[in-house]
Amino acid sequence: MAGEPGDPVWEAFVVAMLAAGPAVERPSRYGGKPALCTSQREIAHLEAPGVIDLRITRAGWSALRAEFGQDPAVRRDPGRRDWIELHLGSAADLARLDRLLVRALQANT
Repeated sequence: MAGEPGDPVWEAFVVAMLAAGPAVERPSRYGGKPALCTSQREIAHLEAPGVIDLRITRAGWSALRAEFGQDPAVRRDPGRRDWIELHLGSAADLARLDRLLVRALQANT
């Protein structure tokens, strides 16, 4: 699966996550969108170009909230317990979010 045609941000996100650990790309159970899954669960899916839902878990977010809570690319709705939304302007945003991506993957494997 190649994600949304012409969405370089999703493609860069997939590359970064696959480099961080074991995951596979497949359709999301949330509407058939492109998604990444571990052997246990879906950990990310594409909401819209540049907008990615990422499962971090409460414990994972608690560990990194001080570091990423004020980042303009990271949005958390308290009503969505284990998920945060990444609003990425470009693939370059992923470099500063690397620890967040790794933690999300570790929290869900």
